[in-house]
Amino acid sequence: MTNKLYFTNKVNAHPYHVLTDSKLPIFVATFAGLLATTFVTKLHNISFSASNDFSWAAYNILSPFFSTSLYDIVSFDKLVLFFLSLVVITMGSWSYNLIKESTTGGHHTQRVQKALMYGMLLFLISEAMLFFPFFWAFFHGALSPAISIGGVWPPVGIKDIEVLDAFMLPLVNTIVLLSSGVALVSAHRGIVSGHKAVVLNMLYLAISLGIFFSWLQFIEYGLTKFSISDGLYGSVFFMLTGLHGFHVIVGTTLLLISYWRVIANTFSTNHHIGFETAAWYWHFVDIVWLFVFAFVYVWGV
Repeated sequence: MTNKLYFTNKVNAHPYHVLTDSKLPIFVATFAGLLATTFVTKLHNISFSASNDFSWAAYNILSPFFSTSLYDIVSFDKLVLFFLSLVVITMGSWSYNLIKESTTGGHHTQRVQKALMYGMLLFLISEAMLFFPFFWAFFHGALSPAISIGGVWPPVGIKDIEVLDAFMLPLVNTIVLLSSGVALVSAHRGIVSGHKAVVLNMLYLAISLGIFFSWLQFIEYGLTKFSISDGLYGSVFFMLTGLHGFHVIVGTTLLLISYWRVIANTFSTNHHIGFETAAWYWHFVDIVWLFVFAFVYVWGV
């Protein structure tokens, strides 16, 4: 990896990047909103033809995907997958444009890179706020268990069934995820020092450990003898671990994109903001898992 790639010599003279017109943001927001609305409607099994407020408009727009009286579950699942595919495609196009601005447009000046880092920091703060209420619900149930659940934590029923041993598979998961974080730090040191082979090898190791973590969590779910429907403990347990598992999948995808960008030589030793933001996200996932392991698996039982 060279110390300075070709595009670093084409930085614009102005300190800020004035964005060009793009329809992708409104498309992403629209498709994401439709996806969320469709998914929630699926969970509640709502019939638009029987609703009072927006039944006529919704029925005429979505009628090709479900029956005239009630939702056809198969067609409705296809509708969810359809909107999910549109979100992925539009977000991928948006990301490609961002990479193009960085590599060929020369728009990512030092101030623009700093602004992107601030934006990622604010995003991670919002992610922390997403996890906070689930931890709060867990703490509330554990510190003052209600009479309706037997006055103990885990609740009566789940405690009798069997909770997971924190120092078995969950501990292995913790070691795997922290090891991936160490590999990612090594990859960052490699990219700063300009050793492309080190970056690729360490990224490959971090990605492999991330995939291994997801596989172990899938096995763990098969070993649990309670479900998300088993009261407060079951719902919070699966929401925290499942939401974290989703973030691991997203983080693994970001690392795969970084791996491809290293191969394509779109990073340099002084310009690799895409790699740094992906690494920040991955370390955030590591920190969240430490809280999950410490409080949900160890202290919560």
